[in-house]
Amino acid sequence: MSAGYDVERWAAVHALPTYHRAAAGARTAPCGTPEHPLPLIIDSDPGLDDALAIGLAAASLEFKLLAVTTVGGNADVARCTENALRLLHAYGRDDVPVAEGAAGALLGSIVRATEVHGESGIGTTELPPAVNTARPEGAVALIARLLAESPEPVAIAPIGPLTNIALVLRQYPHLISKISHLCLMGGSIGEGNYSVSAEFNIAADPEAADVVFRSGVPITMIGLDVTHQALLDRAAAQALRGLGTRSGVIAAELTDYALDRNLEWSGSTTTAIHDAVAIAHLMVGDLVAVAPYYVAVDTTQGPARGRTVCDGLPYRLRRDGRTANADVGIVIDGGRFEQLLLDAFAKLP
Repeated sequence: MSAGYDVERWAAVHALPTYHRAAAGARTAPCGTPEHPLPLIIDSDPGLDDALAIGLAAASLEFKLLAVTTVGGNADVARCTENALRLLHAYGRDDVPVAEGAAGALLGSIVRATEVHGESGIGTTELPPAVNTARPEGAVALIARLLAESPEPVAIAPIGPLTNIALVLRQYPHLISKISHLCLMGGSIGEGNYSVSAEFNIAADPEAADVVFRSGVPITMIGLDVTHQALLDRAAAQALRGLGTRSGVIAAELTDYALDRNLEWSGSTTTAIHDAVAIAHLMVGDLVAVAPYYVAVDTTQGPARGRTVCDGLPYRLRRDGRTANADVGIVIDGGRFEQLLLDAFAKLP
């Protein structure tokens, strides 16, 4: 059980809860390999699970990690930036630049998840100071420059609110073709977590999410339907700690903090590592099953604000003249995902 989902009883390939059970289809996201690493920018609000996602990317030969940019979300953007710098330093990746982005949503609202992640964003974990500082140009300008300079299209993994990405799409439309894929963590076919309707990353800036899903850029939405199958428990935390690496201890501390919160709030003995699934999808071709959906974002001020309205019924899409605009994650091999994290953190210092 995780956050109310009894995933062990789900059928093999579908997303719940939904009336139409969309069948898995061919993925559209690129997949990096050690022979041809995927150029990747992570846009993040670190963040307990963000920290594990960044570690997964930092350790993996499947990626050429170009930058980590930050956005306000799980904590204040300044804390998120410091977390990114310190995490990369701890992971031995001071070569990866960090730039600070939007503090709040396009319309100026501020939504935080400090009740989940702690005021620091990383629970009670204390990280040594970083040797680097954030790049002065800021997140949006850095992303644009890296896109322009890259000899091949770049994948972006937005694993926080989508404010920075919407700003890039609006301010640099001539660079949209340089984005190979947006593999984002956010949204849900079914119930949300910030509200009954909305997942946190989308709820933090629905207008930005609306810009992104309307952009025409190839998208994979890694939402709660699949991330609530990507679970770690106390045994996994102990296995991370047992790796004997500083990075493994960091990952274990973060996981234990999340497990403590879940146990207190819902009695759950597992925690979902949401953001790392978006990274894993770009490095293992058959880890996550996806289905094509037309995804719209509710930007009204009612109780469904921030909801990702996902339509995968072919008849209805034909009737309404719509085509799928996103792959949506529906199933993941949870055991394989856990091993992927363990293998990654065993490689880090």
